[in-house]
Amino acid sequence: MNYNWNVYKVFKNGKRAKAPLTEFEAAEDNHLEYFENEVKKNFNGSLKWSMYEVIRSDLPQERAAEQIDEEQEKFSKEKIRALGAMVKRAGITHTRPMSTALVYYAESDWKWQWAALESGTSKYVQGLSPKFSKYSEAQEWIETIVSSTP
Repeated sequence: MNYNWNVYKVFKNGKRAKAPLTEFEAAEDNHLEYFENEVKKNFNGSLKWSMYEVIRSDLPQERAAEQIDEEQEKFSKEKIRALGAMVKRAGITHTRPMSTALVYYAESDWKWQWAALESGTSKYVQGLSPKFSKYSEAQEWIETIVSSTP
């Protein structure tokens, strides 16, 4: 069975173009061979030497970077929600608006800690997590908290 295939240029930085350069029709079992021998020979100049990504046109065309960005954005929103709930449960009140962040401050004994901060000045208000010797441990802790928050 033949499928339509989209050809995307891959830049030197490893990112893929947003729009396909061209499209062709070929069977699934030999589409890359067909691309190399029939489609690519029609490219001129530097396009012949570029790298390409070939994706079946009926499958999702999202770039990997876009998928990662969506996952990171979702995690970031969930993290903000979880830390905000911790501030509320702890009954932390302050005269100025607050934010939360992972800090490495004197107030946290020069260890990593998720904390409530004064917005604008980033002044330490109160710790929300245990103190961690390693940055990666603090990240693992928040990932656990976010994944267990309904």
